[in-house]
Amino acid sequence: MFSWIGEIEKVLMEDDNFDHRVATQPVLDDDFLVNLLVDSPPCCGGVVVGLRNRYAVVRSRERKKMYVKDLQMKSRYLERECRGLNRVLQCFIDENQAIQIFVSSSL
Repeated sequence: MFSWIGEIEKVLMEDDNFDHRVATQPVLDDDFLVNLLVDSPPCCGGVVVGLRNRYAVVRSRERKKMYVKDLQMKSRYLERECRGLNRVLQCFIDENQAIQIFVSSSL
């Protein structure tokens, strides 16, 4: 058994005699959970594997959502760019026709 597990058990067993030397800091991100699951011994059977899989599924879904959102933003940008280029193309077509009319009338 890892020594930190023993320390946690000892702190949990001491109700009112909390060791104030232990710094309690809020977990700002999921690194703690990832490290805990990765460093866990295989003694717990499928529980740890299940937790790892569940956490991996959640992370995968989050990555997929971000990927889809990124693709949607790119799609909207490219659609706007396409509309702008179509307007520029139409201006060039109109200008070309005007030049052709001017050249044919001046001959």
